[in-house]
Amino acid sequence: MKTLFIYLFFIFSFLSSQESLNMELVSNLPYPQGTNDIWGYADGVNEYALVGTVTGFSVVDITCPQYPNELFFIPGSNSTWRDVKTWGKYAYVTTEASDGLLIVDLSDVTGQTYVYTDEFFTTSHNIYIDENGYAYIFGANTGNGGAVILDLTIDPMNPTLAGVFDDYYLHDGMVRGDTLWGSAIYAGVFSIIDVTDKSNPAIMSSYPTSCNFTHNAWISDNNNYLFTTDEQASCYVGSYDVSDIYDIQEIDLIQEWTGDGAMGEQEDVIPHNTHVLGDFLVTSYYTSGVTVIDASDPFNLSEVGYYDTSPMSGGNFDGCWGAYPYLPSGLILATDQQEGLFVLHSSQITHDDFTDIIESVCAGCTDESALNYNPGAVEDNGSCLYIMGCTDSTADNFNPLATNDDGSCEYFCDDFEINIPICENDIIINYGETVLLNCDGESVTFLDTDDNILNFGSPYMTDPIYENTSFTVFNTEVVETSIVNTGEPEHEGQGQNGDYSSTVYNGGLLFDCYSPFILNSIKVYTDYEGPRAIELRNNNGDLIADLLVDIPITDNNGYVIDLGWEINPGSQYLLTTNIDINNDIFGDNNPMLKRTTGGLPDFPFVINNILEITEGYYSQGNGDDGSSPDYYYYFYDWEVSYSRTCDSQEGTINVIVGTVDLNENTSDKSLLKITDLLGREIKNAVFGIEVYDDGTVDKRFILK
Repeated sequence: MKTLFIYLFFIFSFLSSQESLNMELVSNLPYPQGTNDIWGYADGVNEYALVGTVTGFSVVDITCPQYPNELFFIPGSNSTWRDVKTWGKYAYVTTEASDGLLIVDLSDVTGQTYVYTDEFFTTSHNIYIDENGYAYIFGANTGNGGAVILDLTIDPMNPTLAGVFDDYYLHDGMVRGDTLWGSAIYAGVFSIIDVTDKSNPAIMSSYPTSCNFTHNAWISDNNNYLFTTDEQASCYVGSYDVSDIYDIQEIDLIQEWTGDGAMGEQEDVIPHNTHVLGDFLVTSYYTSGVTVIDASDPFNLSEVGYYDTSPMSGGNFDGCWGAYPYLPSGLILATDQQEGLFVLHSSQITHDDFTDIIESVCAGCTDESALNYNPGAVEDNGSCLYIMGCTDSTADNFNPLATNDDGSCEYFCDDFEINIPICENDIIINYGETVLLNCDGESVTFLDTDDNILNFGSPYMTDPIYENTSFTVFNTEVVETSIVNTGEPEHEGQGQNGDYSSTVYNGGLLFDCYSPFILNSIKVYTDYEGPRAIELRNNNGDLIADLLVDIPITDNNGYVIDLGWEINPGSQYLLTTNIDINNDIFGDNNPMLKRTTGGLPDFPFVINNILEITEGYYSQGNGDDGSSPDYYYYFYDWEVSYSRTCDSQEGTINVIVGTVDLNENTSDKSLLKITDLLGREIKNAVFGIEVYDDGTVDKRFILK
């Protein structure tokens, strides 16, 4: 989740200096990576901005419009072009990168329900969805790039092909009823196409626009007038009488800004997209921001509002890409490529005070511990939602989603009683002496007063002691040995493009080890036989273990690789492949093993208190490494064995330093025996422990 910065119009200098007429800024949300198109969605209670960005798709809650809150972000391939439309509760996103069609279930505000499909195309310029549930994909990399028509009504997450218009390239379009109004940008015309029979679209008429570079077109509510933009410097928003499609008339053109001052002085500005909202046209106008045009008289278009989103000017393609005017609240959404998401209010359109909107919708959950905490809520409306469960991460039933602890935590070791070590206590020694601490127990650990571990196992010889002190001890016993499986259980993919990443990438998995375990085996899938070197590296990049294995072509059951690697506690281990061998065998960094992506990975994969596979890893071998939970690379169905141990309660050994007597006569005590560190009596040794009849001990060194 990216950090949200709210730029209110009365705070920051750039926004407060923006030119406007009958429009005011409600809020601004920057996107450092850059934005492109915009659409909106309302579920009957909340309103959302659906933002296309250069690097993916962003969903922003703007129910309280002064405080836009990004709910989730779905990454995609980098692209200047990304377009969004909705059908029911689903968003459909296209891009000119090779992502195909992204379909997102907007009812899941966690952003976890989505799928990429490249069944019908991999790249496209634009999308429109009509009122009957048909999606029209424009400028796709199929045929001439006309319109691929998909039926969304049967299964919105799994569209079917209804037909194709492929007479020539369409850059954009919109559909109402049985008519497609297509923008043939390179032909410089808008086309009127009968799509009654989706399997056999038929051109009925076409007409050139004023600058012969028809970028978009939108039909009026009464279907008698069409409004267009030509995406070139100093071109127009045009109005056309299409009441008789065989006798089309150009009836008016409006160009640039007509306001006073700086706005009226801009030159060579480029119009981008216009949308009809009743009697108004809302148009994104690149470096001049957003305009509102009164089109109640299509023969006499007049500008009645604008808001300049961009500090730039002139005839370039920077600034405002899209504007969406169809939210129930009447607010207008706009995306400026450099400045981010804008939420705007136009008094010309809504005829109300946006302050009233804010007060009516900005109540919400103000409890930070709640699942639906709204940092922008100005008052609590009793809507807070909580997930009850165990919030202690050390418990066996820890629920990472729980917001409130319900006392249900369960601990494995509560079922076992481990004896406290039996040790000699209240040991009296002389000043500066050492003492041999010997305790009975299966595996005794000694700690100092600061809980630092001094020794594993008994006995333990202390350093010289000069003041009264104490030692903490506890016993550890193995109570259970387990073999479990974790990670993605099997490969899931979407064909060749979804199964394998780009050949420049070598992938892997990052994981944390909390207690020692043995990685017995993993499973891989591939369509390419040949040797690979499986590697385990620590977080410093040091090689811990490796195995060269010849992997055959696999079926749906995969190929199991036996490892038997002992792994000790540590963070951010990397399980990957050797990039040099990949290049030798396959000619690039990729080991040609299958991965899982497209919203399918379900990170993290956790064995409580033992292991957590956190996310996928990728590298081009030049130090430009990255990681993401959106990619699961190569290694499926981990078989892990480990021993579960439990600790006893802690015991205490007190050591008391007696009164120091510098004239002590050692002849007053008798040597009983000399022992080694394990308490066994010895006769001759370079080093030993002298045990006296008064209970004291001393180290013994024999120098020759």
